[in-house]
Amino acid sequence: MSHQDAERWNSRYSEEGEEWLERQPRQILRDYARLLPDQGLALDAAAGVANNGFFLAQRGLRVIALDISETALRLATRRARSHGLPLYAAVYDLADPWLPANHFDVIVNSHFLERATFIVYRKALKPGGLLFFETFVQIAASTARPDYYLDPGELRTAFQDFEILHWEEERTPQSAAHPDRGVARLVARKPKRRNCR
Repeated sequence: MSHQDAERWNSRYSEEGEEWLERQPRQILRDYARLLPDQGLALDAAAGVANNGFFLAQRGLRVIALDISETALRLATRRARSHGLPLYAAVYDLADPWLPANHFDVIVNSHFLERATFIVYRKALKPGGLLFFETFVQIAASTARPDYYLDPGELRTAFQDFEILHWEEERTPQSAAHPDRGVARLVARKPKRRNCR
């Protein structure tokens, strides 16, 4: 990402922040909430206003929310503080990711794609840790920004040695704002054996 990306998202959250705060956490996270530990450390990657992180914090996890938009993270931390929840934020560009190894019990990545995060998430999860990953899949070969879209099956392949608890790809309706595309959703557990990289 770039400085321009940060400016664009800051501007958008300045105008639409309250609307973003009203959104629910991702359905895949709610559907599999029973798998979440009742304590530990979670990462909400590319968090925006951290709707997913807020949900995790409500369930007893300490949460670190990372995003390129300082405006979004200010909204997130203000809301968490008002509810007395342990959500901490840092402005961070996941285009060049680094995370400490074996550190997180849960990682959530929603509607964001940076392929360099695949290996970083694999290492950053503790053995037995959970990954919730949802992002867009390219359907039409003419997609203007193919780097923003997974190839069909790519996400599952990237985490094929994890325990796959849920996997799906589905087509989403085309709109004026978005091309013909699909969505991939993955819930996976990092194996407890040490040789998983």
